[in-house]
Amino acid sequence: MRRCVLFLFVLFLLALPAWAQGQIGKTVMLAAGSPEDKALAQVTAATDPGQKLELLDKWMAEYGKGDLAILGYEFYVAHYAAEKNYDKAFEYGEKLLELDPDGFNTAVNLYRLAQEKPDAQRMFSYGERVAGIVERYKARPAREGMDAGEWERIKADTVAGLADTVGYVQYTMFTAGFQTQDAAQRAALLERFVAAFPRSSYASNSKVMIADAYQQARAPQKMVAFAQKVLAGEPGNFWMMVVLADYWATQKEQLDQAEEHAKKALDLLGKTEKAEGLPDDEWAKQKSLQQGLAWSALGQIHVHKNRDAQAVEALKAASPLLKPYDYYYGRNLYFLGFVLARMKKVAEARPILAEATGVNSPYKTLAAETLAKIGGAPGKRAPAKKRP
Repeated sequence: MRRCVLFLFVLFLLALPAWAQGQIGKTVMLAAGSPEDKALAQVTAATDPGQKLELLDKWMAEYGKGDLAILGYEFYVAHYAAEKNYDKAFEYGEKLLELDPDGFNTAVNLYRLAQEKPDAQRMFSYGERVAGIVERYKARPAREGMDAGEWERIKADTVAGLADTVGYVQYTMFTAGFQTQDAAQRAALLERFVAAFPRSSYASNSKVMIADAYQQARAPQKMVAFAQKVLAGEPGNFWMMVVLADYWATQKEQLDQAEEHAKKALDLLGKTEKAEGLPDDEWAKQKSLQQGLAWSALGQIHVHKNRDAQAVEALKAASPLLKPYDYYYGRNLYFLGFVLARMKKVAEARPILAEATGVNSPYKTLAAETLAKIGGAPGKRAPAKKRP
């Protein structure tokens, strides 16, 4: 008796590792020396692609019934993959997954083929199948009569043996998602990634990118809905708190809730430690931006609620944190200059508004208009009448 030897052939062609810790999916057995075993050996031995395909067609016609068809479909996938005939490889791969829905190696093989083609939609489809296969395996109970503790150990060892490959699938799915140029499609792909691998180390960044992509796609309602959905399951997600606080503050909507999110985010950011594996400088950069956005949102909320002194304090706290980001820095300078002008602190407002006019942001025009109203040169004063 032997295990399905074809996996070695498929893995050789697609450069996949062999698993020492077991396999998820069906194992097909052939009796050594049986007619089907000898016929399959001829398929394996054939070096001419045309001859191999003829022998395989013949083998399938004679023996490809039930689970034995798994062997034949694996050969078909390998054959067409070697010829770069991706559509045929996917066609037989789908037949294979119908017979063996938990075929981990098959799903990974097809994922790599979709990546090689490249075909982002198929990549994500097969990546989702990889995730589903692993999760179903982890939830599988022990067979009757088997010690539950021993079964959990076997499962843990098997999953650990697949970790590198699952990690590769996660990384390449995430990369393919965030590199997608169309913002709406990028958001949709990254949402699929997060749904498939919610505990991935790339999930947090994906959620921020999803919200940003929806904003770029001019779909703010989708952005808000997504952020609220995340917070419903993760009430301590300061990233999404900042997304909502920033958006609502800018739109002058839901100001009470926006203020609550901004304050809570600042509190959490002061306590949260960097994620394992994240470089110190990258965490410092991310943390600084989120704190800057939270302070800036809080400052805008105070402006809208006519709390001028509190607005100045919050906006001043935000400025150095947002300086590397023209859009956010220019916006923050404008609101700071505006509220100082409203407080009749014209001497303080002028240089801030003047700086805002030189920052590449949509707020440079508003800053110039406000600066003109209070007098662009020392000695000229005029009240700022326009409110943001």
